[in-house]
Parts: sequence; structure tokens; C-alpha cells
Amino acid sequence: MKSFRYIYIIVISTIISSIFSSDDINKINKSFIISGSIESLIDEAIDYDELILVQLDISNDSLLSLINFNIPKINLNVGLGSYHRIFPTQEFSMLTSIAPDSAFRVIKRPYNIPENSREYWIELKQGSQTQGTYTEDEAISYTCDCVDGASDCVKLGWDSWYNPFDYWGEAWWAFTPPNYTSINEIRVRIRGAQCDDLPLWSDTYMGMRDENGYFSQDFLLSENYTDNLYVVPEIWSEGMLMPMVGSNDNYVVDEVTLQFFYSCLEPSNPINIISSNELYCDHIDVSWEAPQANEDVLGYNLYRDGELVTVFNDDIFNFSDYSAIENTIYEYCVSSFGECGESEFACNQGSLKNNAIEALNVNASDGLFQDIIVVTWDESENAEEYKIYRDGSWISLVSQNSNLEFIDQFIDFEVDYTYCIESINNCGSSNLVCDEGFSSSSLGDVNQDSSLDVLDIVLVVNFVMGYDPLTELQQILSDMNGDASINVQDIVLLANLILE
Repeated sequence: MKSFRYIYIIVISTIISSIFSSDDINKINKSFIISGSIESLIDEAIDYDELILVQLDISNDSLLSLINFNIPKINLNVGLGSYHRIFPTQEFSMLTSIAPDSAFRVIKRPYNIPENSREYWIELKQGSQTQGTYTEDEAISYTCDCVDGASDCVKLGWDSWYNPFDYWGEAWWAFTPPNYTSINEIRVRIRGAQCDDLPLWSDTYMGMRDENGYFSQDFLLSENYTDNLYVVPEIWSEGMLMPMVGSNDNYVVDEVTLQFFYSCLEPSNPINIISSNELYCDHIDVSWEAPQANEDVLGYNLYRDGELVTVFNDDIFNFSDYSAIENTIYEYCVSSFGECGESEFACNQGSLKNNAIEALNVNASDGLFQDIIVVTWDESENAEEYKIYRDGSWISLVSQNSNLEFIDQFIDFEVDYTYCIESINNCGSSNLVCDEGFSSSSLGDVNQDSSLDVLDIVLVVNFVMGYDPLTELQQILSDMNGDASINVQDIVLLANLILE
């Protein structure tokens, strides 16, 4: 009995095939129908309290007419299938009152139209630009068949509607959207048509291909040559977004478009950037810390005076600049970078430690003192010590923290000497700064007022009695007998000198 039924079906199929293969039957030619908008219910002039994204699955003409009649702006104009519409609450209440629960489902509530998304990316592929296809029945062909005006398509499903068996075909397309921080929404548009001669219902579905090669068949495509636009879930396959269509109804895919609404925010800038300032003679150290939110940081760019110097991985936080030169202040800036771009700069100034700066106001005494010449100078800003030269020969070393003077006792009377001061630090030395000096008879002039009198005696007496100290120079001028000791004998000799 089963064999008879099978033979019967084959015979009927053959008869129908011969009938419809005659030249009297016109070839199907479907013209494009502009589909209603996903935002057809939205009035841009109205500030809605809440919006709802809804999928309608229209399975019969009576339901289609009912919804279009009660919600005229919904514009379900391409026949049976799945529609996405954004509903204000009033229209949604109407939908729930007239349509069975099986005819719709809420995709997102509340819903925000992605117009304020920071970035928008779109890519279109021709139907023939498939990433892959699947069929067990040779039910894939690269033809536009009944689609008017199209030229680069793929057709899924068996080629003859009157064949009693269903032959399934699948195709998918791969999209690689740009880098992103967050995804606002993904939309897929399938432009195509079902090329059966007498379509009673659609049997073509679209969904997003997953890592296992399957798709959910969430969306029933229209039989008409039109655009089927859907907000799709974020499902990735092999690192790409792959819309997938399956059909056994000769469905021709003309175009596949993916719209990607996303945000791509630059990473935060580094913090606590420090550049060494006059610490090292041969380099400047630059260091920084990762921003607190650093999961999007792939590395860091280092700039000097606005020019990119080098690029670092995300685990490097310091740099030594050995190309810096003396007497130059540099601005070092560090930025974070990631897949979404480069952060703002974090900057700090730095410089090399310079060679010691010349000493100022070098002065060698000119006949002020007997048997000595006193050399003084002002502090150099970055010197650590000073070398004293007399007539080109190094004669002494004075540290920065001591009194900045040198008393030369090994001299000849009324001979001019040239004294030079060289500032020194660990980076180098300054130029010599020089002055000439000579001695005269001024022993006993303790207060250095160019006069020998009782005031000089008072200073010596106070020192001997332990009342007041004397400077090194005053002690030299008080040592009247040259025994390197200040005592009563020096007081007597000074008094006698004054009384003469």
C-alpha cells in the first residue's frame, strides 16, 4: 500500500511538472515591496514615557487584518511572517487586547531607540557572498530566480514547488564589526523573496549562528520580495556575527545587511606621572601608574615635547631618556591606548642635572690684611664643592656646607695673586671665575675697620675671657706674636702698637 502511494505521488508530480513546464506558464517575477518601518508607531515630536520592542509573529491573514485595522500606523504590509515594531504603551495595550499571546512577544521593555549610540557601523553583503552553506539535498543554487532586478543572490530550498518532498538549504554570512566597549543594539536586514509559484505560507527562517553552527530560527521571513528587519541577540560564531537563513521554499536572498550600534570609549589616561628633575646627570627617569579602570588598556604611548618616543606594553610603567641634553626642560606625556583609541595625555616636566654653575661674586682681598689674602664668593645653586686655584695651581677644596671663604696665609707681602673658583658636582665642573688679591700690614685690625684702636683690644679681651667668639680671620689678625694662640701677650702687644 505504501509503495502504491509513493508511485501515485510520483505520477501526480510528473503530470504537474509537465503541465507547469509548458511555455504557456509565465515565469514568477516578484517586484520589490517597501516594508513598514520598525519605528512606524513612533512620533518624533512626542517624548514617550516608555517604549517597548515587540516581535509579532503573524501566522494568518485574519490576524494580520485585525492588527492593521486596530493599529493602522503599525503598517504590517508585507504579508505573513515576523515583524519587529517599537510600541508606545498605548498602542501596546491595544495589541494585547486584540491579539493572542502566541502572536507577539516582548523583546525589550523599556526600550531605547539607539539614535544616541556613540558609534554606528553598517555593512551590506550580496546574497551570494555567503560565509558557508549547508544542504543534504543539493538545495543550494546561486541564482536570483524570481527576484526582479537582483543579480547576485543565493537560493535556498528545492527548485520546484510541486515536488512532494521538502529539501532544506541553509546559508550564513559573516560580519566583523569594529572594536567596541559596549554594544547598544544589533539589527539584521534580509532582503529576499520566496520563489514558489503558489505560496500558501512561509517556511523560511532567520536567526544568528552560534559557536556550534546552529541558529535559533527566531524570525519567519515574508514570502514577498521585501526587507525583513530584526533586532537580533548578541550571538557570536568564530568571533564574528553570522546571520543565518534556512528554507525549503525556494527562498532567494538578495542582500544581507548588519547594523551595529555600539560605544567605543578610549581608555582612561595614566596617573601619577613623574619625571625626574635635575636628579641624574645622564638621563631623565619617567614613571607612571595604570589608570584605576585599566581592563581596556593594551599599552602606553610616551611623548616628549609632543613627539612620540616609544610604545610600551601594558605591564611597563617607566622609561629612562638617555637622549636628553643639558639645560633643557622637556615635557613628557603618557597616554593609554586600547582597541577603541588613545586616552588623553598625562604630562610632567623633567630635566637633566647640569654641570655645576659658576660661582658668583668671587673676591680676593686687596691689601686689607697683613700677611693674608681672603677669598670669598657666593654660593653656586647646584655645586657640591669648590676648588680654589692660585695662579693656576689647585691649593684647596671647600665643601658647599662650609663657610664660602679661603684664607691664604702663605703669601709674600704686596705680591699680586690670581685666585680662581671652580664649582663642582657629580655631573661636572663650571668655568673658572677669578679675581686678583694682595696683602698689606693690617695685623691687629681685628674689626677690619682699617684703624688700630681700643675697639680692637675689646674684641680680643672678650675672646680671651670667653665672652665672645672670633672668626677665623679675626683670630689671625689678633695673633700679634704669631704663636697660633690668642692670649694676654697678644693684648699687650696690640696695646703697645696702638700707643706708639
